[in-house]
Amino acid sequence: MTRFTWRGHTSAPSPDNTNTVSLVLCFALLLPLLLASGCSSGTSSASTSTAPSSPVKTVTPVSITTSSLPSGTVGTPYSQTIAAANGTTPYTFGVATGTLPAGLTLSTSGVISGTPTAAGSSTFGIQVTDSSSPAGSATTSFSITVNPPPVAITTTALSASTVGSAYTQPVAASGGTTPYTFSLSSGSLPTGLTLSSAGIISGTPTAAGASTFTLKVTDSSSPALSATASFSITVNSSPMAITTATLSTPTLGSAYSQAIAASGGTAPYAFSLQSGSLPVGLTLAANGTISGTPTVAGASTFTIAVNDSSPTQLTANATYTVTAVNTVVQVNAASTLAVVPQTGFGIHTSVYDSSLSDTTNLPGLLQTGGVTVMRYPGGIYSDVYHWAQNTLTPFFASVPPACGSTQNGYLAPNTDFGHFIKTLQAVGAQAIITINYGTSVANSTAAKTIGSYNQNTCSNPNTAGQPQEAAAWVAYSNGSPSNTQVIGIDAAGFDWKTVGYWASLRAATPIATDDGYNFLRIGQSAALGIKYWELGNEIFYNGYNANQNTETDLHAPYVYPSGYGTTSIYNSRAMVPALSPSSYGTNAIPFIQAMKAVDSTIKIGFVMSSPQVDPIPATWNPAALQAVCAGANFDFAILHYYPGSYNNVTAAQLFSLPQKNMPALVTTLKTQLSRSCPSNASAIQFFVTETGPNGTLASGTPALIPGLYAAHEYLVSLENGIQNIDWLELHNNYLTTGTEAPNPAYYGIEMAHLLAGVGDSLVTTTSSNTTILAHASLKTAGGKGVLLINTDPSNPNLVQITISGATVGATATQYSYGLSSTQTTAALPSSTLSIPGSTFTVSVPPYTATEVILQ
Repeated sequence: MTRFTWRGHTSAPSPDNTNTVSLVLCFALLLPLLLASGCSSGTSSASTSTAPSSPVKTVTPVSITTSSLPSGTVGTPYSQTIAAANGTTPYTFGVATGTLPAGLTLSTSGVISGTPTAAGSSTFGIQVTDSSSPAGSATTSFSITVNPPPVAITTTALSASTVGSAYTQPVAASGGTTPYTFSLSSGSLPTGLTLSSAGIISGTPTAAGASTFTLKVTDSSSPALSATASFSITVNSSPMAITTATLSTPTLGSAYSQAIAASGGTAPYAFSLQSGSLPVGLTLAANGTISGTPTVAGASTFTIAVNDSSPTQLTANATYTVTAVNTVVQVNAASTLAVVPQTGFGIHTSVYDSSLSDTTNLPGLLQTGGVTVMRYPGGIYSDVYHWAQNTLTPFFASVPPACGSTQNGYLAPNTDFGHFIKTLQAVGAQAIITINYGTSVANSTAAKTIGSYNQNTCSNPNTAGQPQEAAAWVAYSNGSPSNTQVIGIDAAGFDWKTVGYWASLRAATPIATDDGYNFLRIGQSAALGIKYWELGNEIFYNGYNANQNTETDLHAPYVYPSGYGTTSIYNSRAMVPALSPSSYGTNAIPFIQAMKAVDSTIKIGFVMSSPQVDPIPATWNPAALQAVCAGANFDFAILHYYPGSYNNVTAAQLFSLPQKNMPALVTTLKTQLSRSCPSNASAIQFFVTETGPNGTLASGTPALIPGLYAAHEYLVSLENGIQNIDWLELHNNYLTTGTEAPNPAYYGIEMAHLLAGVGDSLVTTTSSNTTILAHASLKTAGGKGVLLINTDPSNPNLVQITISGATVGATATQYSYGLSSTQTTAALPSSTLSIPGSTFTVSVPPYTATEVILQ
């Protein structure tokens, strides 16, 4: 309130109130007017007059009436008004000293507001200024304490989970002081879930249902603050599903069991056949097991349903296609048994075969058939054939007692060595030459003579085979015309001259007047490069063993006491020392030495019997090997293999014996070699230079059986490390004489060659069924091949093939030869087969070979 006091002008302001303004009303401002009217600045002497006291207004200064401020909380909005009084409104507020808590501001109207962001205490001064002139102001000091927010669980709900599915859910908190520690305050989590101290609920629920629980969070302040929150998690049943993706392959005649698995829903489950039908012989149990013994091959498509045990009964189904097969074949392309050599696929040719000189048709046929080797001059003829004369050791009319050989024979025109070479070169094949171990030329002129031999006196035109004759053959084949190396005169007196003599004949062209050697003049100065040479043919049949005489061996004579005639019988040759295996081994040494003296690079084969197959005593091989290896090394062992009962060979024998005999043969021979020829045993290879059925087939056996046997035998032999197999012979179930039409053995060998040519690998193959013979290959170009032979004469065989260890393309080329085939051309027809993957099925008709070549 303003107060006014009037006093005399000489009076001073009252000193007791500094807030009171005394106003002395002086009329000095009006002095000019007053003077004009006679007013004097001084005191009149005549009289004195006293004026009224001057008015003084007193104003109360502005002040802040708020004495303190409440505390705040981090994160919580804050608003507080500062009040003031006195002075002149309006007021203006401001921060005079210090700072407000972070997040708060002061308005000019005195409102502190905002949301604190950090805990702590802030002290500051606030000044209020009024609107007077001059302005009055006042300052007051305050402090605000900002408390941390209270700890709280901020997660409001947890997501649902599913049985069997991984679950992770973090629980969040705020306020208080971190870090927080979470714990389960009450209730329980779903089975399979756990709570970490960091607030992570995780795991895999194992049971459906709802779980309610309370979580507690505790902060790190002191004393610690805590809060709780209640939650529930619903664990849903996993959706029903049949988890078995594929079914194993049922095999006819074999017990089958396959469990179908399911997941989700509520166990136990009940399975049922919803549609389609299972393979014949199989049934589905309610527990999901398919079992039984399939009886019919073929594909079956069916749908299986499964129901759970929940009240709402969840369900699921799955459709399968299962092929019941007769046989399961497993091919391991990464497991190599053998690599096919250049010498693998051979054919036996003979000097009595008139087509041997056919360079027009025969080469193409042999090439298509896969032949890479031609053997010459032919089996038992080898030990009576004289290559340089193109003659056979003769029979002769005799006076008792007489000597001779077991046979004479027929030489077909143009089957001499010169013509053979032309055909061989047209085919592009390698040769195996069987030299004459059994007989020599008659004498120095190759004419018949009368003489005596060993322990018997008789007419004898020839003696045993001579190393010089064999060496001259090597000279003709591989020698140089300029080579002057002497071969020499043999025991019969024939002069085999020099290496260059025979090589010059080879290089020459026929002369106008034939001197008997024009057939050897073939105009080839370059060596023929014939590498493989056999020392005789089946020497163990020379009569030493039980007087078995199918091979002519004049190391001892054939003595005919009554002379030779149509009913002549020669004396027994059994156990004659000159015919023994030891004699063969000893006699072989000069042959090896003479032949390799001409060409050291050739490979020489030594005749061995086939243990467990040939009717030859087990002592033959060891005795022969010990004798030969005492003086020379040979390069390959010669075997002949004729399975089955002689002249009554069954299909079952031809299909079952190779895989039984060949591994045993190789194992036995390796043992014999290691004992008798230890220094060279590991380098010796095995050649099967004759194979075929052991005589005629049993009555009623289909003519195609030798073809299926040929495919199987060649591949079994190669798989067991045999380096050469030669079919006996060119016109024995291989080609038809005259027309040269391919026969079953031709197609069988062609099938084997299509599966695995030179350089290809034969790989491990297993068959679940003995009626299916299986072979497989990995080709150098990356292809894969599978050959299946159905040995069942009546029933087709559905075969499931699984190839491991190699990538399989989507298509394949398929070849077939068998009972229902009508094959007229040399090349087997082919068809394209779609391959769904590394496992596929092939149907093989009865008595049929089916081959699949995959990319």
